[in-house]
Amino acid sequence: MNPMLNDQSPRVYDSGSLPETIRRLYRKEAFIALQKVLSKLFPSDVARILDSFSQDDAQKIFLLIPSRPIAARALKQMSPSLRLYILREVEPEQLIPILEELNPDDRADIIGQLEPELARRFMGGLDEESLREVEDLLKYDVDTAGGIMTSELFALSVDTTVEGAIEAVRRHPHSEMVYYLYVVDDSRRLVGVSSLRQLILADPLSNLAQIMNTRVLKAQTDDPRSEVAEMIKRHRLLGVPVVDDMGVLMGMVTVDDIITTLEEEASGDVLRLTGASSAEVASQSFLGAFRVRLPWLIAALLGGVAASGIIDLFEGLIVKDVALSAFIPIVMNLAGNVGAITASVTVHGLSTGVIRLNQFPGLLLKESVTGLALGAVYGLIGGMVAWFLFADETLGHVVGLTILFNMTLAAILSLSLPFLLEKYKGNPAVVSGPFLTTALDLLGVGAYLVIAQQLLWGG
Repeated sequence: MNPMLNDQSPRVYDSGSLPETIRRLYRKEAFIALQKVLSKLFPSDVARILDSFSQDDAQKIFLLIPSRPIAARALKQMSPSLRLYILREVEPEQLIPILEELNPDDRADIIGQLEPELARRFMGGLDEESLREVEDLLKYDVDTAGGIMTSELFALSVDTTVEGAIEAVRRHPHSEMVYYLYVVDDSRRLVGVSSLRQLILADPLSNLAQIMNTRVLKAQTDDPRSEVAEMIKRHRLLGVPVVDDMGVLMGMVTVDDIITTLEEEASGDVLRLTGASSAEVASQSFLGAFRVRLPWLIAALLGGVAASGIIDLFEGLIVKDVALSAFIPIVMNLAGNVGAITASVTVHGLSTGVIRLNQFPGLLLKESVTGLALGAVYGLIGGMVAWFLFADETLGHVVGLTILFNMTLAAILSLSLPFLLEKYKGNPAVVSGPFLTTALDLLGVGAYLVIAQQLLWGG
């Protein structure tokens, strides 16, 4: 986890000019000079720059990176679509030495995203230890602690002396997250944890059993990764050990894994708010985008058909007063917009921990009053417009009351549904896309025509 992956001279190029510098050297085929530049960059800079090139050029430049550690971390940090392109186009024999520079969890994540046949080709080229690590990690669901943990961690026997533990730390300077020293018994069950500070200050002749903390915050391999993320965030930890159902230490989840998890979940939630998915973002083809969007828009299509059916039920009412049809889009859109705003704020708050389940009663009151106030203002405006355009006071009342009712209901539903899913371990973002919009459209047009029937024609 050391960001300084080489001890050569620091970067000598301004970050703003880096892409153009690399582009110019690549076009001139000045590959030796290009390799010198690449060797002086941080992996995150390399990944960002490669993402600005076409995939074919990015692949060729990637293969010029002289340092395997830089190449490995750049591969990890580049966009999923570019990484997948490189893994598909470059022979596994060229990439396997690069993949073996990564931590086991990162290596498993990358291979686990490949098609089965390609994944088998990569795994077939790994050394025995790396293969075993990848196989062990791939057996866990990607959304669990086991799916994001690394099996590379620092653990010592409970009988180890402090002096022996310090010497062991010195022999493993590159172990991931050595800030925590996990203590295990003869069966490798986790029995305690010690910090480096405790280790340094303790009597060198004492053993770990005497200085360790036996109260260890830990996760089980099948715990949802969202719960592990919440544990690390709540307790301000750098990592959490992961054990199986027998208490055997299997690995650890580090804070950088959690940052990646939170970023993925946030990105996924934003995409789901619009009815999209990460698969569509990664797709470079028309067919890929078409395949991903098609299922999501079925809800909108079915909602439209249902709305048409509702309108057909009130055909006689609309024929008698054609002016009613002019305001159907207005009463539907206002409710949809209020719902989208409320749902977006609620989903974001629940996913980041800013909003908690016990806050629901207070938030429900606030959103109800807000929806009612907005509905009153826009209902008054809409009613006056209807009255003015069609010289019909009753139509104005219908439009005004419908807007008031629909905006209030939209605010309540858009807050309540994400909370309901969060409480029962669902994904709140699911309700905030086409499904919520379609539901509000149906309720909106139904309420409009029912109110119109009651006020215009007395039921």
